[in-house]
Amino acid sequence: MADIALGFNSIDGYLGAHEVFQGALIGRVGNRIAKGKFTIDGQEYTLPLNNGLNHLHSGPGGFFNVE
Repeated sequence: MADIALGFNSIDGYLGAHEVFQGALIGRVGNRIAKGKFTIDGQEYTLPLNNGLNHLHSGPGGFFNVE
């Protein structure tokens, strides 16, 4: 067994972090979906853009924005 999660040793590290997504629960999508579009079985899906031309970490309604 090993601790493989990257993070701070205490809550103080998270509270003082300057990185927006440090310690965030990213939700349905991790990383970026280029141009906010993808296709499954011939059906194209469009997602909201929140990182320039990309959909990042589940978009503006991602779990990291839920209080």
